[in-house]
Amino acid sequence: MDIKNQLIITISDIHSSKQYAVHEIIKKVILFVILFFILIGIGTYLYIYTLNTRLQTLKVETQQHKNSVIKLKELSENYRAKNQLLNNQNSALVSLIKESSDKLLSLNEQLQEVEEMIGIGPDLNASFHARLERERNLTEQSLRKMVQQEQISAIQKTLLLNSIPNGKPLRYRRISSKFGYRTHPVTKHKSFHAGLDLPARSGTPIHAPASGVVAFANVKGHYGNFLLLTHSYGFQTAYGHLSRYAVKQGEYVSKGDIIAYVGNTGRSTGPHLHYEVRYLGKWLDPKPFMFWDLDNINYISDKITKVNWQSILEQTQKLIKLSTK
Repeated sequence: MDIKNQLIITISDIHSSKQYAVHEIIKKVILFVILFFILIGIGTYLYIYTLNTRLQTLKVETQQHKNSVIKLKELSENYRAKNQLLNNQNSALVSLIKESSDKLLSLNEQLQEVEEMIGIGPDLNASFHARLERERNLTEQSLRKMVQQEQISAIQKTLLLNSIPNGKPLRYRRISSKFGYRTHPVTKHKSFHAGLDLPARSGTPIHAPASGVVAFANVKGHYGNFLLLTHSYGFQTAYGHLSRYAVKQGEYVSKGDIIAYVGNTGRSTGPHLHYEVRYLGKWLDPKPFMFWDLDNINYISDKITKVNWQSILEQTQKLIKLSTK
C-alpha cells in the first residue's frame, strides 16, 4: 500500500504508543466535513446577526410610529378644540348679524322719520339700504382718489431715489475721515475735506448711488484715478483713489451698477474710497445721503437745507403728470 496516500495518527500514553493509518480519501472527507460545519457555523452567526440588526431597526421604527401616533392624536385634539372654538364664534357671529340687522331696520325707519320731518334727501321713498349704497359709492370714489394720490406719491418717491444719490456706494469698515475741516493725514496741514473717506479692501466694487452719466473717468491730481457721475436735478457724485474703472466717460449708468473698484492711487495712505456729493457745483455732506432710503424719505430735507427740495418735488410731479397723460 502506498504510504503517501495514508494519514498516520499516533496516540501515546505513559505505557505505550499506537499508530493508526487513515487513507487519504478519508482524510479529505474529514476535512470537508470539518469545513462544512465551520461554514454552517459562520452562516448561522451571520444570519442571527442580521436578524438581530433587523430586529433593532424594527424596534426603532416601531417607536417612531408610536411617537407619530401620539403627535397625530395631539394634533387631532387641537383641531377638535379649534373647531369647537370656531363653531362657538360662528354662533356668536350669527347672533350678532341678526341683532345688527334688526338694528339696521330700526335705524332705517328712524332715518325716514327724520328725513320726513326736516324735508331733506333726494328721494324720501328711498330705503336705508339704497341711501347706504349711495354713500358707499361716494366713499369708494373718495378712496380711489386717495389711492391714486398715494400711487403718485409712491412713484414720486421712487423717481427721487433713482435720480438723486442715496444709499451706501460700497461695503466699508468705517468712516475714517468725515466731511469738513481736518488735519490732512499726508500733509499734516488743516484743510477742508470735501467728502468722506471709506476704508475697504482694494478691489471692493463701488456701485452707482443713482442713475446718471459718467462725466469724467481719468487721473486727476491728488485724487488719483478719479470718476465723476452727473445725476438729475443738479447733483453729482465723485470717487477718488480708484484702482480701476468699470465704466467709461459718456456712458449712462443705472442705480446699483458697478462703476469702479477701491484702490490706493493718488495722495492716499491706504486703500479707501474718497466719496463726494455735489449740488450745483457745491460740496454737500455725503453721510445723510448714505442713510436716505424709501423708509425715511423726508429725512434728507431735514438734514440738507442747501438744496431747493420744493422745486425738485414740483419737477417730479410735472414729470409724473406728463408720463400719465
